[in-house]
Amino acid sequence: MLNLKKFKSRLVITLVIAFYSMTLQANQLSQHPSPYLALHAEDPVDWHVWSAETLAKAKKENKPIYLSIGYFSCHWCHVMQRESYSNKAVGRQVNKSFIAVKVDRELRPQLDRRMIAFVERLNGTAGWPLNVFLTPDGYPMTGFTYLPRKNFVSVLNQLEQQWRERGKEIADYAKQYFLSTEQSEDETTRVQLPAENFYMVANGFTSQAMRLGDELQGGFGESNKFPSSPQLSALISQIEMNQEIDPDVTKFVQLTLNSMASKNLMDHINGGFFRYTTDPDWQTPHFEKMLYDNSQLAVIYLHADRLWPNKGYKEIALRTVDFMLQAMADPVGGFYSSLSAVDIDDVEGGRYFWTQDELRELLTDEEFQFLQQNWSLPAAGTERSKEEFLAQPLKGLGAAVSKKQVNQQILNKLAGAKKPKMPIDTKKLANLNALVLNALIAAAEVDKKYMDVMTQQYHYLRDNLINGDEVVRFAGNQLLSETTLEDYAFVSFALMQYSKFTKDRQAMKISESLASKAFELYFKNDRWFTDIHQLIPGEKGFWLVQDSVLTSALTRLLDAVLQMPTIDQKIKNNAKQQLLVLTRDVMEVPYHYGSFVVLRQQQSIN
Repeated sequence: MLNLKKFKSRLVITLVIAFYSMTLQANQLSQHPSPYLALHAEDPVDWHVWSAETLAKAKKENKPIYLSIGYFSCHWCHVMQRESYSNKAVGRQVNKSFIAVKVDRELRPQLDRRMIAFVERLNGTAGWPLNVFLTPDGYPMTGFTYLPRKNFVSVLNQLEQQWRERGKEIADYAKQYFLSTEQSEDETTRVQLPAENFYMVANGFTSQAMRLGDELQGGFGESNKFPSSPQLSALISQIEMNQEIDPDVTKFVQLTLNSMASKNLMDHINGGFFRYTTDPDWQTPHFEKMLYDNSQLAVIYLHADRLWPNKGYKEIALRTVDFMLQAMADPVGGFYSSLSAVDIDDVEGGRYFWTQDELRELLTDEEFQFLQQNWSLPAAGTERSKEEFLAQPLKGLGAAVSKKQVNQQILNKLAGAKKPKMPIDTKKLANLNALVLNALIAAAEVDKKYMDVMTQQYHYLRDNLINGDEVVRFAGNQLLSETTLEDYAFVSFALMQYSKFTKDRQAMKISESLASKAFELYFKNDRWFTDIHQLIPGEKGFWLVQDSVLTSALTRLLDAVLQMPTIDQKIKNNAKQQLLVLTRDVMEVPYHYGSFVVLRQQQSIN
């Protein structure tokens, strides 16, 4: 006969053991709506989310915080998870001595910005995955990017020992160092310059950009090549405003546009631009595709087409818009953030490589021979003919005009081939979706077939990323991310542009409301703050906000306000005053403030 008392006791014990086992395996990232954070839900590392509660736990247990920041499409973020975070021994070591926090940089962009700046000051460079060890009070002690597991374990051991032996001393020094160096004097010092002498700053931007420019292959820098969209856009605007500008500037901009579109920053089969190339001549891409890059580049190429028509720039821009619509649009509305650098089989760039055998299966003999000549493929039967290779241009810049028909035939076959899919970061973010609306407006201005999708994108922004006079950064998940000055500025600017193009008065009304809210939330004591809630003390605010991979949020906000017909006059006057602010940093490194420099030039002309 069943002993009911013993059965209930055993049942309770079984349930307790099951619950305990489940808590060992699951961390705070389980079922998180961020695809990047959800990737780490089954790590043996006991990941926490970034929150006041997490900092309180660290203080209570007197444990340093291990803060790991990354994003879904980051190749080396995936590598570090595979090598270290998925390892049970590493998980036990982290859990024993640290409070581990995993952050999606796109949900906590200002925390990411501050930690990137800290690691750059410390090591000279920074990137992702970004790994920073903080005191229980939240002050960074040390940081680094990717490390192989052996090196990572060595760092864990050293930090655990040093914290145990002299934690108070380390914590005091970390706080003092961080608060004294987070913002340099150059960034915070205002300078006076008569308005009539501002041309010196504008000329300084152009000169600095040209010094950093690669006159042989286009782009900026001597190693990795990024699109550098804000700087490129600023140069095009300066050319447009100044007919007497040095012809070398025009030559350099066109060289950059041509190189990006004709070499391997662009995916010539599937469409869209990759995030950057790992070499200076645009040949070896890092394979993630970002919504922000493609949105900005579509606008840039359309701007270039207005200045220099019939060079193929419009076609490149519209192909880029089509790529976003095909690969990054959610069928229910809005656009996803990025495509991963690794395919579903965990192969970096797997979708983008081909073998000659694959081509022979897909193409006719005539098409294959044409492609073999066009791409200079090794002769069949040689050792090199078995190697994988990256697709080269098939149409547009770099393609033979007389072969457009065969180009299109080959393109259609290769684009439709069964290749591994690149996973998608399905977050739909306010700032990025605003950039898409900008791109669709620019596309609709030259081709009316984009009118409907442009209107749909406006409705998506209005209905899903705006709540009253507030912006929601992460669609459907308002409480899981920080809404920033960038979100307000970009959405307000995009709605202002939409209203001017379509004569939609409601869009302008919403745009003005958001701009007013941005001044209320982020402008304090004559300085700009890029977010509202700071868990780490010490943010001093900015007189001006630099360009990054995106145009400066402050420039976008001021540009929007100055074009608004019925916004409160006090706010418009304030915006005009903000446009007159100059800092030592702008004077010394105007390259980082190209959008601000151009806006001030445009306003003086108007």
